[in-house]
Amino acid sequence: MYKFFISSVCICGLLLSGVADAQKKKKKQTKKRVPEKVVNPVEIKPFVFDRALWQTKISDFEKHPVNKKFGFKWQSAAMSSLRSVGKGFKMLGINAGETVLISDDEGYVRGVSISFYNRGDNGVIAMDQFSGLAGKLRSALSEELSVQPRKLEGKGTVNLISNTWESNGSAFQLEQSSSRSGAEFLRLRVMSSKMAGRGESTANRASLRANVVRDKSSGDIYIDNIPMIDQGKKGYCACASAARIYQYYGRTTDQHEIAQLAGSSASGGTSLREMVGSLKKVTSQLNSRVNILYEYPKGMSDSNLDYRTYQNGVKEMMRDVNSYQQLAKKMGKKSIPIKGEKAYARVSSKQHISLSHFTGNCDPETFRTVMMEKNSFSRFLSKIKEYIDQGVPVGWCLQLGLFPEPGLPQARGGHMRLIIGYNSEKKELIYSDSWGRGHGKKTMDAGKAFSMTNAILVLPPTK
Repeated sequence: MYKFFISSVCICGLLLSGVADAQKKKKKQTKKRVPEKVVNPVEIKPFVFDRALWQTKISDFEKHPVNKKFGFKWQSAAMSSLRSVGKGFKMLGINAGETVLISDDEGYVRGVSISFYNRGDNGVIAMDQFSGLAGKLRSALSEELSVQPRKLEGKGTVNLISNTWESNGSAFQLEQSSSRSGAEFLRLRVMSSKMAGRGESTANRASLRANVVRDKSSGDIYIDNIPMIDQGKKGYCACASAARIYQYYGRTTDQHEIAQLAGSSASGGTSLREMVGSLKKVTSQLNSRVNILYEYPKGMSDSNLDYRTYQNGVKEMMRDVNSYQQLAKKMGKKSIPIKGEKAYARVSSKQHISLSHFTGNCDPETFRTVMMEKNSFSRFLSKIKEYIDQGVPVGWCLQLGLFPEPGLPQARGGHMRLIIGYNSEKKELIYSDSWGRGHGKKTMDAGKAFSMTNAILVLPPTK
């Protein structure tokens, strides 16, 4: 008997194609591993401490010859932020990591974010080591700037210990966070003193409509100006997607804060239930709500999933399997193998098959036909259009691998991306992945998208 798996989908379980290929080749490989080349340290202090940075166009910084040693690249086609993985970076002689430059509406650099430690990229470290690193950075910044910091402790999205220095027209904010699980992240945000005094607020829903683009020539209707966050090689697609939404609303919340809230791991990804439950707890801090618009099977985001909901989800899935078997037989397509049964057999009330078994053995186009005939397909599209028209992006939890998508870092498994638009004439959805430039605006047939979907949700502002 196959058991139908209906629990919280682990979004972005990091089934990266490159990792999978490496594992396959590992057994055959007999040569010794070639050590990585030593990277010469690159000190990033010269541009981070330069007050003139705030009068520099971000496009000029990217083109400047000095950027060759920093390796900053555009995060999206909008060219509003530059990112470097920070390999070999040092700040005041201390090892640094991922560094991001962000521009304002006029294209000038308005902020720099430098990661010195985060659990997703750097793994687990002991708390004394984490505290020691934070202390070393505080001392180095105080000595360099010749001023002592203002210390703040408070709770935003997560608990933070923040130290702020102001010098020569710039504000340096060192933020560290830890949880019951241990060290979470340590980062330095640098901005002009003018920007530091502005604070942050969440956009209201009425203002978001101005971000909706209606392209009459193509028929595309989509949300513009959603910031790109590159999740890197870690399983933070859900964290990055949520953070992109909040940054689009005007907040500074990043993927590491969301990962801390949701208990995400770099290799295991994020449980949908855990993320939804965690975000609901901080709606007051983030000035937003969490609304689940559609689930397949129903109940996967509910932390209090009851037996009746579970059974209803099972029944829905098995009805779709049987509809598939019937159509596949008629069309001469692949049958779903059921242990002890003939080809195209119906699933009885005592037999359940898993979603992964089904999607791994079905003919994708036949399954798409079955799914498009369901009433929930039209509701799915209606909800997406409703929120896109309001300027609210839709979080899309899905299973990759059912339909080919060339050029993805992740080949199969649970994933989360943002639906940012639609085209009713072409019956397409417009979406965005959190993998940097080239993944900001893509399209997919709506029927295929629906067939891959586990859930769609929105995080709309409360006002």
